[in-house]
Amino acid sequence: MKDYTCGECHTTGYSPGGNQDGKPGLIGTWAFNGIQCEECHGRGGAHANNPEGVRMTVDRSNALCGKCHIRGAVNEIPASGGFIRHHQQWNEMFRTKHSTLQCVTCHDPHMGLNPLNPERHLAIRIRCETCHFKEAASLEASILPHFTQGVDCTDCHMPLAAKSAAAIGTYEGDIHSHLWRINTDPNAAMFTPDGKKANGYLTLEFSCKQCHPTETVQDLAGAAPFVH
Repeated sequence: MKDYTCGECHTTGYSPGGNQDGKPGLIGTWAFNGIQCEECHGRGGAHANNPEGVRMTVDRSNALCGKCHIRGAVNEIPASGGFIRHHQQWNEMFRTKHSTLQCVTCHDPHMGLNPLNPERHLAIRIRCETCHFKEAASLEASILPHFTQGVDCTDCHMPLAAKSAAAIGTYEGDIHSHLWRINTDPNAAMFTPDGKKANGYLTLEFSCKQCHPTETVQDLAGAAPFVH
């Protein structure tokens, strides 16, 4: 029987000891299912009894998000089967210049990204062009028709380069990458030779081939200077 330790990142008030509800293979116990308020803000009983006198914890650090959105050492990006492994957005972000930002700069932690959430669009607090306005203007003026065709910044700079369950295609997983930087060298490798680590940037295969599957990386590299 396989042991499941999913509760560590998918529950509130997790403890590694014991066995929740006596279910075989389910490792650990927890207070509440899912990620609820107290998982990020700490226990709330004292605050509920005295809301003016007892303040809740407000931690906006990436380390808090990284309790769950990490895999292994933060300065490495584990990979497997030709994709970045799932739930390690902090590993990816740590390897980029965006590591100086906070996760909550862009994400509203109180608004779920579930596709069925009717207010999902509110989960993103700011868009790329808020900071990268020059690049956004360049994209609009590009001789290539990406802007007029409705291509968004995240389509290329946050492709589905990570995989949690099943891949959609050879270079298309099911989770958006947080690496952002695209290496336009056609010979660049996305992963280390053994395939167990990502190299800290996106390659043209992942950033471009989801829309241009028949183009060679040499052709894509040749077109890259004309995108912006």
